[in-house]
Amino acid sequence: MALSLAALLMATTFGGIHCMAWFFTFSTYLEQVLWRISAAAITCTPWLGVLTSFLIVSNPQYAVGVLLYALYIIFYIVTRAILLILMFTTLRNLPPDAFKAVSWTSLVPHL
Repeated sequence: MALSLAALLMATTFGGIHCMAWFFTFSTYLEQVLWRISAAAITCTPWLGVLTSFLIVSNPQYAVGVLLYALYIIFYIVTRAILLILMFTTLRNLPPDAFKAVSWTSLVPHL
């Protein structure tokens, strides 16, 4: 039970971290909407899975609950893949400051 709760909290925290980019600028409006939907989905889907698992435990012959649980897993994987793809596609529009060479040794006081 404790391990399941830890996994649920970690998945929710992971989704919450992606929700921090809610107001970031994206290359296109479609990318922004996809990011928002995917971030909200990976934040909420684990909780839906837990609620569905309670439904399955209370009535083991509830086939719709098993189907819903499987759909939540597929939905979670797809939204994680969308976020991964969006992370790489946003690299095409970096600001010019991202290409400046940084002299890291000037930032270390004792060098």
